[in-house]
Amino acid sequence: MDHIHEISFNQVYDSKTVKFLNKEFSRSNHKCYLDHAGTTLYSNSQIKKNCEKLMNSVFPNPHTATGAGNETLDIIERTRHRILDFFKATSDEYSLIFTSGATSSLKIIAETFKFSNNSSFNTNTTENGHFIYLQDNHTSVLGMRDLVVRNGAKLTCLVDKQVKEIFNNTSHVINEKESASNSLFVYPAQSNFSGFKYPLEWINKIKNGALDKTTSGSTNWYILVDAAGFVGTNSLDLSIYKPDFICLSFYKMFGYPSGIGALIVKNTSANVLGKVYYGGGTVNMAHSVENFHIKKESLYQRYEDGTLPFHSIIALQFGLDIISTLTIDKISNHVFSLSKYLYRLLSSLRHFNGNPVVKIYADSDYKDQKFQGGIVTFNLLRSNGDYVGYMEALHMAELYKIQLRTGCFCNPGACQRHLNLSSEDVMKNYNAGYKCGGDKDLINGKPTGAIRVSFGFMSQVLDIETLMLMLKECFVDRPEIRQIPQSSENNTSLLLKQYDQKVIKQKINMQKDTSKLVTKKSNEKKLLINEKKHDCDIRNELKLSRLFIYPIKSCGAWEIKKSWILNSKGLEYDREWMIMTSTGECLTQKHNVNLCKIKPTLCPDKNAMKLDYPGMPTAIVPLNININTDKLCISRVCGHIVEGTDCGSEISEWLSLAIGRPNLRLIRQKKITEFLDNEKTSKLSFSSQAQFLMINEASIEWLIEQLPNDSDCNKETILHRFRGNIIVEGAEPFNEINWSKITIGKNIFEVEGACTRCQMICIDQETGVKTIEPLQLLGKKFHGRIKFGMYLTKTMEQSKFISINDPIICT
Repeated sequence: MDHIHEISFNQVYDSKTVKFLNKEFSRSNHKCYLDHAGTTLYSNSQIKKNCEKLMNSVFPNPHTATGAGNETLDIIERTRHRILDFFKATSDEYSLIFTSGATSSLKIIAETFKFSNNSSFNTNTTENGHFIYLQDNHTSVLGMRDLVVRNGAKLTCLVDKQVKEIFNNTSHVINEKESASNSLFVYPAQSNFSGFKYPLEWINKIKNGALDKTTSGSTNWYILVDAAGFVGTNSLDLSIYKPDFICLSFYKMFGYPSGIGALIVKNTSANVLGKVYYGGGTVNMAHSVENFHIKKESLYQRYEDGTLPFHSIIALQFGLDIISTLTIDKISNHVFSLSKYLYRLLSSLRHFNGNPVVKIYADSDYKDQKFQGGIVTFNLLRSNGDYVGYMEALHMAELYKIQLRTGCFCNPGACQRHLNLSSEDVMKNYNAGYKCGGDKDLINGKPTGAIRVSFGFMSQVLDIETLMLMLKECFVDRPEIRQIPQSSENNTSLLLKQYDQKVIKQKINMQKDTSKLVTKKSNEKKLLINEKKHDCDIRNELKLSRLFIYPIKSCGAWEIKKSWILNSKGLEYDREWMIMTSTGECLTQKHNVNLCKIKPTLCPDKNAMKLDYPGMPTAIVPLNININTDKLCISRVCGHIVEGTDCGSEISEWLSLAIGRPNLRLIRQKKITEFLDNEKTSKLSFSSQAQFLMINEASIEWLIEQLPNDSDCNKETILHRFRGNIIVEGAEPFNEINWSKITIGKNIFEVEGACTRCQMICIDQETGVKTIEPLQLLGKKFHGRIKFGMYLTKTMEQSKFISINDPIICT
C-alpha cells in the first residue's frame, strides 16, 4: 500500500489562513470532526463576540416599536439584508423570511402553495398542478407529500434514470402561456448523501419546459431549491440563478446558533402562496369579536408569526463575519480538495489479497468541483468481500475520537439507490428491525446504510490522516496468521478465516481419510467439524468457575462464592435496581464512569444491601421494601419505558453526594419488563439485552496475552470490564461462539448470540479510568467485528439454584 502515499493533497489555504483557523477552532484540536453535513463547528470569536454583545446591551422584544425596541428591529433588518446580500440578492427581487430551519421552510411551502389559480386551495385534481421531487431528497421534502396531496397536487418522484433523460435533453420549448394550474419542483442543490451538486442551471431548463412531458399538459412551474447542505461551502448567486423558493439552516453554515433558518422567496412568486394562519406581529389589525383581520403588507412580516428569535438573529452577524473573512469561493475549493484527496486514498486502499477495503457511493468521479461537494460516503469491506457493519466502524471511530455520521442521513431515497435496494428490500429491512437512526447495520449480510465523511471550512488534512490511520489499523487485512476465530454467522462451525491458508493445508494433510475427501473445500469443512466435535468431547472439563451479579445497573459487581437463586428474570437481584436522573433517564457508565466505584454487598440474611463508595460512609438499602405500594416511578432504560419503586430520600442524597450529580434516585424494579426479540418473549430485569452474559475465561486469557507490555490497561482486572455473569473454565479460546445450548449443573440455557462491544469495555471497573484498550486490540484482531461474550437465556427450570464448580456441557 506504499503507493497510497504518492497521492497528494492540493493545499488551498495559505499559512496565514491555517493559523487563523487553528486559533478560532482550538477547542476541537483533540477531536477529529467529520460530520459537517450534520452541523458545522462554530468559531471561538462567534461565541465571544455574541456574549460581549448580549452582556453590554439590552434587547427588548422587537414588537416594542418605540424607544430601545428600535435597536432590536434595526439589527434584525440589517441582518436580513446582509443575508440577502451574501447570496447576491436584492430586497426588490427577493424577501427573506426567518424560520426555525430548513424543515420549517419546507413545511410553509407545503402548507401554503396553491396548485390551482382558481382559488386559494382547490382539491379538484383535474385543474391542479404537480408536485415533483427527486428520489435523492431529504426526508423533510418527503414529508411535504401528504400536505400537497391534501391541497390537490399530483405526486411524481423522479428516479435517477428519469432525471438524466429529462435534463440531458436540450430540446425544450418555452411555455409563455399562463396556465390554470401551478406545479412545484423540489430538488437539493447538493445531495446530503453523496455530496453530488445538482446543477442550478436546471432552474432555467424547468422554466423552459424541461418537465412538461412529465405533466402531460401546460402548467406554471415553480422551483424550490433545498440549499441547506449547500450554502455553507458553496456560492449561491441569486443574481444568476433565480429559483422561486430557497430554504436553508444557519447552523449548517457556521455552527451557531441552531434553531433558526430562512425561507427566501422570489417576490414575483409570492402570489402562489396562500397563508391562512396568522400569529402575533403579522397583522395590521385583528377583530376579536368578528372573524376579521388584515395581514401586514410585506411578505416576511405576514409569515413571521409571533416573536422572532431575536437573540439568535443577533448572533447570525458573527457567523457571517467568519465566512466572509475566508470568502465562500475559497471555502468551496478547500472542501472539494479535501473530499477529492480522501476519495483517492479510499479508492486505493487494498487488503493483502488485492481486494478493496472500501465501496464508495458517488455520482461523480471527484474530478470536477462543479458537480462534487465536500462529502465522501462509503462502506467498508473485509478481505473476502463481506460488508463491515457501519456500527462497528462507528465504535472504532469513537475510540480514535473521530466524529462520523452513519446510516441513511435522513435521505432514504439516495440510500436505497446507492445500496441497490428494491422497494421490497426496503420493507423487508424494516420488518427485520431496521429503523431510521437505529443500529441494525447489516441484514442478511447486506448494509442498511453507510458511513459519511463530510468537510467544513475549518477541516484539515490531518482529519483525513486520522481517519485513514483508523481504517488501516482496524479494517485492513494483512497477510498474517489469525490467532483467533472470527465471529461465526451461523454459530455451527469455526470460520475458515481463523487460520492462515498454509496452516489449513498442513492440518488437512494430517487427516487419514484423504481419499474420501473430494475437494479441498469439503476437506477443510470436515476438519473444522471434527475440531468442534473434539472441543465438545472435553465437555467434562468445563465448569462454572465464577459467578457475578450487578444489583444496581451500571454499578459495581458482587461476586457469588457458592450458590445462588435463579428466577424468571435471571440471577436473583441482578440489575434489580437502577439510578434515575432528574430527567427520568437511567444513569449509566456511558454518562458517568464513577458508577463503577459504587460497590454493592448483598446480605439477604439481614434483608439489606450495603453500598460503598470511596470517601463515603456505607449506605444501607433494605431488601424488603414494599415494591407494590411505595412511590412508583417511570423511567427509561435503553429507550424502553420501565416502572420502579423509589427507594427513598436518604439513599438519594447519598448517591447524589457520591456521584456529584443532584437529584439522583435509586429505583427498584416493580414489574417484570418484557422485551420482544426474534418473536420470543423473555423476562428481564433492568438489563437491556439478555438474562445472562457468559464469558469464557480462556478468551480473557488470550486477550491478556495479546495486550502490549506497555498497555495502560490493567491486565489483572480486565475480566471485570466485560461485566459477565457466568464465567466458564476449561474451554478453548473463543469456542463459545459455536455453542447453541449449554447445560450448567441441572440448568439448560439457550445461547442467544454474541455481545457486541463498544467503548464501555475501556472503563477500568476498579478506578473508573478510561483506556484505549482492550477495544482497540479487539478491533484490530477481529477487524471491526467487536463481539465478546455470549448472551444466554434460561430455557428449562430443572433447578432453582446455580453453583460454583457446576459442570458444563456444550452442544
